[in-house]
Amino acid sequence: MPSIVLLQRDHEASPRLCSLIEASKGFHVSGTAHTVDAARALMARLRPDILVTDMRVQDGEVQPLLNELRRGAGRTSTHVLVTMLAHDDAALLEALRGGADGYWVHTAQPGALIAALEQVIRGESPISPTIARLLLSHFRGAAEPKYDTMTQSLDPLVLTGTEQEILQWVSQGYLIDEIAQQWQATVHQLACVIRHIYRKLQFDGRASGLRLHAA
Repeated sequence: MPSIVLLQRDHEASPRLCSLIEASKGFHVSGTAHTVDAARALMARLRPDILVTDMRVQDGEVQPLLNELRRGAGRTSTHVLVTMLAHDDAALLEALRGGADGYWVHTAQPGALIAALEQVIRGESPISPTIARLLLSHFRGAAEPKYDTMTQSLDPLVLTGTEQEILQWVSQGYLIDEIAQQWQATVHQLACVIRHIYRKLQFDGRASGLRLHAA
């Protein structure tokens, strides 16, 4: 059963989230923290499958912890689900650039939290049209590749043709399941491609200056 560490700014939010997660019987909350320092200690000891976190908690920004997880991804393999008070593309972009794999909004239906956790553990990620447009704009600034498609797919600074096409469809308002039907692919396959695009974004040093108004 996948294990979870909760890192939440609000002391009242943690018990509620814990109850929702445990009631699903598909995940287990192995620890709860309200500061980055406490979460860091829990992560080192428990090695959870997923960190469910706010982007800012009682002792400051969570970003340094996400950076540590990203650098040690080969050893820890911890997924990151960011919790948000409301859907905010600017905040979501910041979280994705920082190392998040997915997100959940507190105002959403309780079942949406479990669905988001299941998506994250499957290696999938969500995306919005605004984020897709911004990513297309950002990666168009990269130099055109001068090598074969297989090598291109390994370049962390360049989108493959498939990745560009998926972003273009999403930017036009198509849902992932609609794109999957058109492509005769699975939702899982396309959602995993989105995760891979986010990994490229996180690797790309140019992304530090990426903002929504650039789209």
